[in-house]
Amino acid sequence: MSDKKYKLGVIYGTDPETEMLAKKFVGNLINDEEFCKACELLEQKVKCDHCRENLESQANSIYYYEKVGVNVPDFIEEPQEYLPKNLPAVDFLLVVGIHQDLLSGLPEYLKDTNLLAVIVPIENPKWIPPGLQVQVLEEFEKVGIQAAFPKPFCALSKELNEYNVKGFNITHERDQIINFIDYFKIGEPIVAFLLTKDGKAVEDTCVIQTAPCGSTYFILQQLHGKYINDDKTSLNEKISKAHHSYPCNASMDQDSVLKESILHIGGYLIRNEIRRKLNLPIKEEQKLVYVIR
Repeated sequence: MSDKKYKLGVIYGTDPETEMLAKKFVGNLINDEEFCKACELLEQKVKCDHCRENLESQANSIYYYEKVGVNVPDFIEEPQEYLPKNLPAVDFLLVVGIHQDLLSGLPEYLKDTNLLAVIVPIENPKWIPPGLQVQVLEEFEKVGIQAAFPKPFCALSKELNEYNVKGFNITHERDQIINFIDYFKIGEPIVAFLLTKDGKAVEDTCVIQTAPCGSTYFILQQLHGKYINDDKTSLNEKISKAHHSYPCNASMDQDSVLKESILHIGGYLIRNEIRRKLNLPIKEEQKLVYVIR
């Protein structure tokens, strides 16, 4: 990574849940002291341990933040008329839950900009059908803009895998998407642990890369100072409880591609990363089959 300072723009849809998710993603980047109080909310007698206090704020990188799609018709023939008229020059654009017709118009709308990459997280299967996802991805390829459609956002990875498939989730050229991940340090969770001398308990934790919602810090706090296995609660149960309690706001609805809910995939990603770093066996999940409808 160079010392370049990147500029981020964010546009999001009108649904209240979508707006809440956009605020959570941006709040994690801004990282003010009021962003996360999850530990205090989960256990009323617990004071915040300020586990995020050394995390750099990315507030100066956020150049644009706007809701789009207010008072649009159900079917939009001219998306350009409803997309922002004053989008500044940014390097990356985060697109959260906008109207499907507006999404389909984005490649044409952005083609004459110097945008490096568009990130379109999918936290609800209703946001983007697989066919539209592939169509828009192909249009971004044609106009020379890199794009990623991570489902969920915390599946975004620098590695190609079943959640990051060229031509389905991500454009064939993806170096700028990797720069996005490296610069903002968000995407697929990456963690590290310091164990006690006997190897039975977690002495300290480190978040190397967080889920975009910020949940990775909270989940690791729930393991800090705890035995990896005890008679009352298994490690998987501890992780699952923390993931739900943060909370994860991804949809619980079954996804046609994932064959699971998006929320559960997010839970598997952090669980498997933790187990991997603790040198514990990982359960193989059902492999994805990509059927475009």
